Amino acid sequence: MPRKKRKEGAEGEGKASSVKELIKEGVGGRGGVKTKKEVDIDAWLDRNVDELVSSLGLDILGLSREEYLEVLKHPVELLYGSPTSKPDVQTMVKRFRRFADNVYPLIALALLNIREELGPEHVDFVTSNVGRAILSVAPRLYKEVVRLGREDTLPLLRRLWRVAWIEQRSKTLPTTCPKCLFNSLVKDMSCLVCGAVISEKSLKEFLGFSDMLKNYVQSLPCSELNQLLRYDYVVINGNGIKHPGDVREEGIDIEVLLDENDKTLIKDIYRKLCEEGVSLENTS
Repeated sequence: MPRKKRKEGAEGEGKASSVKELIKEGVGGRGGVKTKKEVDIDAWLDRNVDELVSSLGLDILGLSREEYLEVLKHPVELLYGSPTSKPDVQTMVKRFRRFADNVYPLIALALLNIREELGPEHVDFVTSNVGRAILSVAPRLYKEVVRLGREDTLPLLRRLWRVAWIEQRSKTLPTTCPKCLFNSLVKDMSCLVCGAVISEKSLKEFLGFSDMLKNYVQSLPCSELNQLLRYDYVVINGNGIKHPGDVREEGIDIEVLLDENDKTLIKDIYRKLCEEGVSLENTS
């Protein structure tokens, strides 16, 4: 056949227990959209940005004052609290630390947006803090890592990619790209991270397809092996080879054509495991 409210501390941080609660109770306000008269977050940030940057240890990024204002604007909006409150810098620092898993990825994304090119210190910060947002910025980040020769960060980025993919996209990972080694090669043989388009020959060589196919075929019951003889391709993804007749993972599963050697291998294994086995049973 031819071939998807815990309570805050006593320092007056309010009752919200997550960034979403802070947005609901603070930034949004009880009456919906807050007015500049109620609270001027931009003015607060402008007054306190230098102390905030120093207290958070963000001075290691070496950004200009304007860049710090840009990357901190959204996190401060989320963490400010009640529209009528006037938090001091240390209160805001405690909120940043408490909700670090939520707000530091926002800083990492903002840093990627404002800088055409990253420095080594920026790559370190983004790699450490991008978290689940890696899926949206991996192509840009990979490009910067390669440009700077910071391949030492790639193992962590690949792990973040795998975790984020399973959490947000599918329990099935895509096939590993032979070029960048991320699990990011999709149905049309293009890579979601490095942008490479891989030939079928290159992919089969990278995967060690002959051995991979042999192990897969030997694991099949005779009924499925017999069905496989009717196909001229198999399907692969990050889990390995799957039967062409199995339910597909849309956009993830890749069809790989079987050459004559592959087909001969399948026939030989079928003959040995199934036909010869039946003959032995009949003679016993």
